[in-house]
Amino acid sequence: MACTKGVEKMNEPIVPERLRKQQKKHRSSGAKKQLSLIIFTIIAIGLIAYGAYYFFMPKQESFILNFYTYAPVGTQDFLETLSVRGTIIPKQVVLIEPKIAGTIEEVLVQEGQDVEEGQPLLRLYSEEAIAERNAAETELGEARTKLAQLGIDHELEMEAERVKVLDATEQLKQAEDQLELQKILYGYGSIPRVELEKAEQNVETAQRKIAQSERELELLSRKHEADQAAIIKTIAINEEKLAKAQEKINSFTVTANFTGRILSLKIPANRIVTAHQDLGELADLTSQVVELQVAPGQTERFGIGTKVDLNLGQAEYQGEISYIAPQAKQGTDGPTVLVRVDFLEEVSHLRPNSQVTANIHLQLHQGSLFLPRGAYLTSGQQLFVY
Repeated sequence: MACTKGVEKMNEPIVPERLRKQQKKHRSSGAKKQLSLIIFTIIAIGLIAYGAYYFFMPKQESFILNFYTYAPVGTQDFLETLSVRGTIIPKQVVLIEPKIAGTIEEVLVQEGQDVEEGQPLLRLYSEEAIAERNAAETELGEARTKLAQLGIDHELEMEAERVKVLDATEQLKQAEDQLELQKILYGYGSIPRVELEKAEQNVETAQRKIAQSERELELLSRKHEADQAAIIKTIAINEEKLAKAQEKINSFTVTANFTGRILSLKIPANRIVTAHQDLGELADLTSQVVELQVAPGQTERFGIGTKVDLNLGQAEYQGEISYIAPQAKQGTDGPTVLVRVDFLEEVSHLRPNSQVTANIHLQLHQGSLFLPRGAYLTSGQQLFVY
């Protein structure tokens, strides 16, 4: 028991009870001070944020109209238009291309030059075409010589056959005369029957010889006609070859198909070209059109013959719609319909592929109310008014 009491006394705190209570009181007041400090900090930050928001946020402005002008209301006609960007396209554009393969020896024009119909543009040379013409001329000459020789040979052979026919005719006449004589003698009984039959056989032999000679003459004539026709056909073929070869040589010079302007030239560095190779473009600028891409819904508001104002820079031209495609095509900006506008005046001075603004006349509003407007400033092609 004594030991137990001693242990309990040892476990009792050394700090007096009064001091322990003071320590607990100090801890409680310190926690309250920290909580108050946190709350104060939060309130201060909130006040600072509210002050910044109040002073730096833009205030809602109010507009007060304190100036105005009196003006009479009038009536005027207003034209409603549809503005679309378009491209100037020549109606007639052809490729500058040689008809044969060869080497370009001379370029006679340059890009942007105006040319007349038939004016030389390029000059070429082709050894193959020259060789082809020479060969055709040689073959044609040989065929004509052969035809002339055939005519001579034919005449000689025909003359020989005609002589044979004449000889056979003479022999027949002699045989017939001899037969008549033999008949008389046989009637007098001066010759035997055998002599008369022999005379008759001689007449038949002479007749067969005449028929054979005439047949040979006819066959020879037909043979000569066939030989002559074959040579004439050969001559015609050679003449055609020569004409084609000469046409190729005439094609050494590339000329303008019509009066126009050289839009482009594409001359190879080695100047060797093939037949129908694209060497540039020639356009007739006297007849140009403007091609527009219009939304399908807008095409219902106008038709063929609708007037159009075409603006290019500071210039304005008049036109009218001549074509509206029957179907829309899908493009990068959605489906569009091709619309073609014809100029009502000559515009050969306008450059192809230039961009223009087309104002399509949709409707004229007559007698609409309006107020006069004073001076104003615009920008962005009059899209913005100040």
